[in-house]
Amino acid sequence: MRRPLCLLALALATAVRAGGDHTPVGARIAGMGQAGLTLVDLWSAQHNQAGLAGLTRPAVGVFMQRHWLSESLDHQALAAALPLGRGSIAVNASTLGYDLYRETSVGVAYAMRFGEGLRVGVQLDYLSVRLGEGYGSRSTVTGEVGVQARLTGGLWVGAHLYNPSRAALGGPYDERVPTVLKAGLGYTFSEKLVLTGEVEKDIDQAERFHAGLEYHPVNALFLRTGVSTGAVQGHFGVGVRLKGFDLDLAVAFRSLLGPTPQLGLSYRFP
Repeated sequence: MRRPLCLLALALATAVRAGGDHTPVGARIAGMGQAGLTLVDLWSAQHNQAGLAGLTRPAVGVFMQRHWLSESLDHQALAAALPLGRGSIAVNASTLGYDLYRETSVGVAYAMRFGEGLRVGVQLDYLSVRLGEGYGSRSTVTGEVGVQARLTGGLWVGAHLYNPSRAALGGPYDERVPTVLKAGLGYTFSEKLVLTGEVEKDIDQAERFHAGLEYHPVNALFLRTGVSTGAVQGHFGVGVRLKGFDLDLAVAFRSLLGPTPQLGLSYRFP
């Protein structure tokens, strides 16, 4: 039993990413190719905490996805944010996997706005990986820092660093949590069209690229698409806004492995 369990755990960890890394969440951003560094969104709590400083109303949300339609790779998350003057505080949590292998993360974030052209955010994360059948668990604490800055008009630049301390989960293979740096641009052409793009570099892996587009044809409807590499995936999404509720649906397609459907529901308090 030990060998099959270890092989299964390794497959689950590497199929998505290394253990302890933030597997992206948020259906709006997923529909845009996971290019969300410069966006203001509740799920900035798991992309770039600086974006939380742009929120003007308290918000809560839940998120669900099933990687490549595999029940063993179910992924759920929740987040809540509260604007306070020039800043915002937020909490978020996510879980990925099933009984024999599960990754869990919990984060507490604070973001501040400096004028109308600069936002900075930080987050403290607790991470754990647990194997079933009594094989034990590992946990660690790490952090994140992000920034958003306006260059001109509707053009913003964003950057984010995950796990700058090179925290490790330990274990027999001394597994380290990935350290990941992201940088990107976002341009708002009008209230109806936003274009984003970014590059992501895990210090132990090759670069990944992300690009996305959001089109807002009418008040209640958002249409999204994007592309990401490593491996190449196509992304599509739709969002519906009714009063304080946002319902976002997205799907990412990866050749051979198939689709990953995603759903997000959030509420913005008055």
